[in-house]
Amino acid sequence: MKILSPINNPDEVTPLAEAGALEFYAGVLDTAWRQKYTNVGSINRREWSTSNLTSYDDLDRAVKDAHKAGAKLFLTLNALYTAHQYEALKKNLEQIMKIPVDAVIVADPGLLLTLKEMNWDKEIHMSTGATIFNHRSARFYHDLGATRVVIPRHNNLKEIAAMAEKIDFMEKECFIFNSGCKNIDGFCTYHHGVNEILHKDSYKLPKKLGLDYAFLKMLRTLPHAASCKLARACNFKTDSACLLSWNVKPEIVGSWSENQAKKAREWMESTFSLYSGLDPCGACALPAMKEAGIVSLKIVGRENPTYKKIRDVKYLNTMINILNNEKLSSEEYKKEAKKHYREVYGADCKEWCYFPEEK
Repeated sequence: MKILSPINNPDEVTPLAEAGALEFYAGVLDTAWRQKYTNVGSINRREWSTSNLTSYDDLDRAVKDAHKAGAKLFLTLNALYTAHQYEALKKNLEQIMKIPVDAVIVADPGLLLTLKEMNWDKEIHMSTGATIFNHRSARFYHDLGATRVVIPRHNNLKEIAAMAEKIDFMEKECFIFNSGCKNIDGFCTYHHGVNEILHKDSYKLPKKLGLDYAFLKMLRTLPHAASCKLARACNFKTDSACLLSWNVKPEIVGSWSENQAKKAREWMESTFSLYSGLDPCGACALPAMKEAGIVSLKIVGRENPTYKKIRDVKYLNTMINILNNEKLSSEEYKKEAKKHYREVYGADCKEWCYFPEEK
């Protein structure tokens, strides 16, 4: 299994490759696209300028550095585009085809057809935004030229294994770290990136300084209940509508008790607040991922500070080496994962799992 790391700066490629990343992904949100469609209408599924490379020159440099390090680099083009955007999209593709990227990550079926018309001869990876829920939908995209599927992260391990077993005609990739959205990515209709327009540089500065990550790191050191209450009460201006403190009112059906409804409400409300920005970890799932034939482990967080990205890659690289070189039972491996997590991040994982046993 390879580690797929995000970047938002060409200078990150070399240190991340040295830390153990063999694959990279990045988006480009250049001035021309942003002026025409704003960052909210991003060409990829990251609506923040700080999450993206700012030019195709930077992309070209990042690709060359990745290849020099023996790694690959994939470009994200995984938005769902309007008919009016396709003319601008094709102009971007003309620039992209001059750069030796190893693959594009897409979600829009129309883009698949466009790539075919433009004689695209590199790999095509289907984003989680493509809502691939079974082997039949994977086959549909495969027949249109896709070579890899990113399994949606709302699935649990049993569902991932069952799906992966039947998708023996494509490479399979799974999320493993950070931003564990509990909703279905491809069905997301929440607005993201609006505050960048409203507050401009005053909003981007905290992200550039890594202050948002520092705040979330502080939350992790607190008890679970306290973290959730603080996150829902704070007045920080979130840039994602899904991180607003929505109230949830469950309807009791069937044999549900009042206590079960209360727990369900607390769980759902914890997903609608800054607290859901805490970085879940899927390291304990690596043995199951390996058995399922997953070839790539995707770290989320293009906007994260470089030191955070390096730390994530090093931790996962350590756990992959332990998995490949030591004969441990499932429980022994989980203990090792939690021990190393504590050593690397300075706090317990607190069972903040990407793939909890009950989901």
